[in-house]
Amino acid sequence: MIGFYAHHHGTGHLTRCREIAAAVDDDTTILSSATGADVTLPMDAPAPGVSGAALDAHGTFHWVPAHHAGLAERMAAIAAWVAENRPRAFHVDVSVEVAVLVRAMGVPVTVQAMPGVRDDAPHALGYRVADAIIAAWPDWVPLPEHLRPVAERVHPVGGISRFARRAPGHAGAGSAASPSVVIVHGGGGTDQPPEYWEAVAASLPVPCRVIGPGDWVEDPFALLSAAEVVVTAAGQNAIADLAALGARAVVVPQERPFGEQTATARVLRDAGLAVMPDGVPAVEDWAGLIGRARELRPDWQRWGASGAAARAARVIEAAAR
Repeated sequence: MIGFYAHHHGTGHLTRCREIAAAVDDDTTILSSATGADVTLPMDAPAPGVSGAALDAHGTFHWVPAHHAGLAERMAAIAAWVAENRPRAFHVDVSVEVAVLVRAMGVPVTVQAMPGVRDDAPHALGYRVADAIIAAWPDWVPLPEHLRPVAERVHPVGGISRFARRAPGHAGAGSAASPSVVIVHGGGGTDQPPEYWEAVAASLPVPCRVIGPGDWVEDPFALLSAAEVVVTAAGQNAIADLAALGARAVVVPQERPFGEQTATARVLRDAGLAVMPDGVPAVEDWAGLIGRARELRPDWQRWGASGAAARAARVIEAAAR
């Protein structure tokens, strides 16, 4: 048995765990508070009025609110599952607290690396206890400074996409029945309001479809495959999906802790894989951005989406031996 923990914020962590679990040559179980997990965990938030050392144990952890019943029940549920199932390894995407708990129970732990600037003590602890660290980017991406102390345990596997196992469409083909531009927003983190994206869509001289809260598409594979240009944030899963599709894209990084999306978007821009605007563009600037993206000839094979989940699975299985 191989265990997985997926953070409940957004949909990306659970989606990525599902892709890796499908490639593992063993029984797997995903634990999360997110809808759709194999084992649903109690929530450990919010924690109103808790701050300082009572929240982070004097800077040791990110989130351990004192006297929080949900936190106690959550950790007890994870520990009970580990004690009953005795997994050979456990992959954490992402939580320093869960990684430490499971490793302290004697189970080899792998953790998901995250981009940005994560030089704080809790992140250092989480990476230090890990038997292996899986980075969902290719090996030519410069190693973030915070991962250099554990560089020998970092395994860049490429972008892990939900689309990688499907026959790719011809990205950028477009058709009379499908929009030329697809804008994907929402799903976690800070983003521009829906009204902004509606105004952007209305300003473009080509057909445009906006996917987001209120008009969510559970499986956007066909829409994204047919789009001439995709506009999206710079989350790791979103970028892996672009790579799997070979899409031309404008990537607008959301404001996130540790600057993770800005760091990823800059790598893509510098590699000629996507257009990255400076800040949030004015509505009237979007036609020019879409025009620049149309001129791209991105070599998305460099991002390594093909086989990435299987490579991650092999890292976890090696840690289990």
